[in-house]
Parts: sequence; C-alpha cells; structure tokens
Amino acid sequence: MLKDVKMRKSKYVFIYSIALVFIITFNSFAELGKVEYFNGLTPQTHVNKLYSDERKNELKQDIVNYSDIEDMIHLFNPEILNNWNSWENDKSAEDIYDIYQSAADRLFDSAGTQDSMMQEDMMSAQGRAMQIQADKNVSDSYINFLSNYLAEKQLVLTTKILDINYQKSAYELLNANEAIKESERNLTKAENALKYGSGTQVELLTAKKAVADAKSSLIAAESAQKANKIKLILNCGKSASDNIYITPIDLSLDIDINAINLTADFETAKNNNIQLEIYKRKIDNARTEEVKNEFTILYEAAPDKIYNDLENKYRSILDAVDTNANRQVALTLANDNLKKAKDEYEHGNISVKEFLTVEYNLAVANNNVLAAQYDLKLAVENYKNILDGYSNC
Repeated sequence: MLKDVKMRKSKYVFIYSIALVFIITFNSFAELGKVEYFNGLTPQTHVNKLYSDERKNELKQDIVNYSDIEDMIHLFNPEILNNWNSWENDKSAEDIYDIYQSAADRLFDSAGTQDSMMQEDMMSAQGRAMQIQADKNVSDSYINFLSNYLAEKQLVLTTKILDINYQKSAYELLNANEAIKESERNLTKAENALKYGSGTQVELLTAKKAVADAKSSLIAAESAQKANKIKLILNCGKSASDNIYITPIDLSLDIDINAINLTADFETAKNNNIQLEIYKRKIDNARTEEVKNEFTILYEAAPDKIYNDLENKYRSILDAVDTNANRQVALTLANDNLKKAKDEYEHGNISVKEFLTVEYNLAVANNNVLAAQYDLKLAVENYKNILDGYSNC
C-alpha cells in the first residue's frame, strides 16, 4: 500500500513538472514579439517588397532574363506565394501551444487512470514524447520567416542553374549536329571503301552504328534542353509555352576569382548562414534538454559542413578555370590545323573529306570553349550561394 502511494505521488509530481514546463513555455511566448532580426532581414522588407506597376508588367512579359529570376520567383512562383501566404496566416505561438498542451494533458490525464504501472508508464512516455515533439516543431514567426526565405533563395539558385544549363545546351546541340554530319561522312566513306574492295562489312556496320548513336544523342540533348526550359519557365511563375523567350546570359563574373580568400570567405559564409541562425534560435527556444541537445549537435556540426561545401565549390571554380584554359588551347590548335588543312587541300594533298573533318574539329572546339564559360558561371554562382548564406548545413 505504502509503495503504491509513493508511486502515485511520484507520478503526480512528474505530471506537475511537465505542466510547469508548459506554463514556462507559454509565458516565454510573450518574449517572441521582441525579435532581433538576423542581418537586417525583416519580413516587412521582403514579404511585402514593393514593385512599381511598370516593373510588374515588365516581369509578366513572355521573357525570362537571368537577372530577373529572383524577382519573378518572389512575385509569381506558386510554391513561394503559398509559403508566404501560409506564413502570414500561421497560427500564433499561443495557438500552437494550446494544441500541443491539450494533447499532452490528455495523455498525462490518461496515465493517472490506468490500472497498471506499465500502462501508466506508457502513457507518461507518450506525453513526454508529445512534449518533445512540441518543443521541436513549435517555432516563432521569425524562424518560420527565415525558413521560407531560405527556401526561396535556394529555388532562385536552382532556377539560375536551369537557365545556365539551358543556354549551355545550345552549344551541345551544335556539337551533336556536327557529330551527325561527321558520322554521315564517315558512313559514305565506309560505303565507298566496301564498294571498291578496300573496306569491310564490319567497318560499314560500325559507321552505320555511329550515325544512329549520333542521332540518338541529338534527340536526348533536345529533350533535355526542352525539359530544362519548361522547369525554368514554371519556376518563374509563367505558363509553359514555346513563346517564352530566354534571353542570353551575361557571362561576366560577379567576383574576382584571383582575389578569393577561402579563410575570409568562410567567416562571411558562416556569419551569413540562415540555417545556422535557425539552429541557434531553436536552441534558445528549446524547453527540453533532448531538443536543445539535438539542435546543439546540428549547430556545432554546421560550420564544418559550410567550410567543406565552400571549399568544394572553390575547387569547382578552379577546375572550370583550368577547363576554360585547356579548351582555349585546343581552339587555338584547331585554328592552326585549319590553316594548314586549307593549304594542303589547295595543293591537292588531302581530300575534301579530310578537310571537312578539320573544319568539324574546329567547330567542336569553338562550341566547347563557349560551353566551358557557362560551367565557370555556374561554379561561381554556387560559390556565391554559400557565401550569401543560402546553403543547407
């Protein structure tokens, strides 16, 4: 009997302590109105960003400019608009508290009416789990704002990448068409060789397969380009249509690659990182040790992830720079080869087919140089995205 009384007493002390935690949590919500904005990011200046009627009409045109992608996504992307609408209509912290408190209270009340200690423990454990879940999920309005802001910026980067890849694909299509022409010339050569006894059936079949493969590659490249364009247009909040014109991208770079300082940039990226700030605020708002520890682990691991991500993107920039340099060398060599081929052809030392192959090599080299410039632009955009604080960690 005495043991049962002690156990009942312990149970109600536990329930009281849980209720006290919720009361403390509830009272803390009053402090949430005193928001310290992160890096000057305020809902008023972003969610309700003002655009002139002239600017809105300009962005509604059947045109996608790379420099306008950020504004188009903010104004017209359905997912982003829904995020901000949901954010503005969020339940208050007090409302969310009431929902979780009621659920936890029901579990704790049920624990006090069970016939066995096992059932009591099970109900108490469920109540505790509900408390932890509430602690993890209940965010103040500004944390939700930061989460939506981060999602928007990440979609902007994704859409810019789509634009870069779409425009790069134009040169890949040119190469694919050149490859078809070259493979068809080789097929003609193989047919003539077989006809006059200097070729084999195997060589002819190989040449035919090369033509088929080149045509398949062209179809795949066209399909990928079309898919990129559709995703790009939809992300910008426009209806998928062949009438949408994608303007050429300015390939000039926004940063001086030679002036990149990885150590200094890491500090900038860390100080700007929105996800890191969200973890910090989650820790500050946590009312249970379990949740506080969970977000503390994420917060402490984040800087290493940011640095590794930044370093990898920097390497991508250096690789792109090397690729550009190598392709410029290849283009110079292809131009020299064409000059020699013209001389050789004029003197009858090479055939038309051989001369056309040299021209083909030059066309491919030129397209490769242009495509590499898009790769460099892409690498720089990815690096800037981390620098601006928009990467996950």
